[in-house]
Amino acid sequence: IAMKIPFIDVGMGLSRDNGLINGMLRMTFYDIDQAQEVLAKKLAPMVDLPDDVYQNNIQISELNALNACLAIIKYKQIRGFYTDDNTYYHMLLSLNDFHLAGE
Repeated sequence: IAMKIPFIDVGMGLSRDNGLINGMLRMTFYDIDQAQEVLAKKLAPMVDLPDDVYQNNIQISELNALNACLAIIKYKQIRGFYTDDNTYYHMLLSLNDFHLAGE
């Protein structure tokens, strides 16, 4: 942000519910002009949660791939390859129902 370079940050928050993994995938775009405002909203955690399933479960490679795909799609929207009707800078994808919410 200090160097005025736009970037896309991805992350996930996972938990175990009755032995099954549940949670959210996140994509947050930090544009040059609004990066400080997006950072101030604290949409992306700055520390890892100690009990997050991501820290100790290696069998979630498909979630890492899906998170990367969200970032690539957003990048291609920014570059004009895909349309971007909603201009979301922050998206959450719920794993239990695949609901996508954005801001």
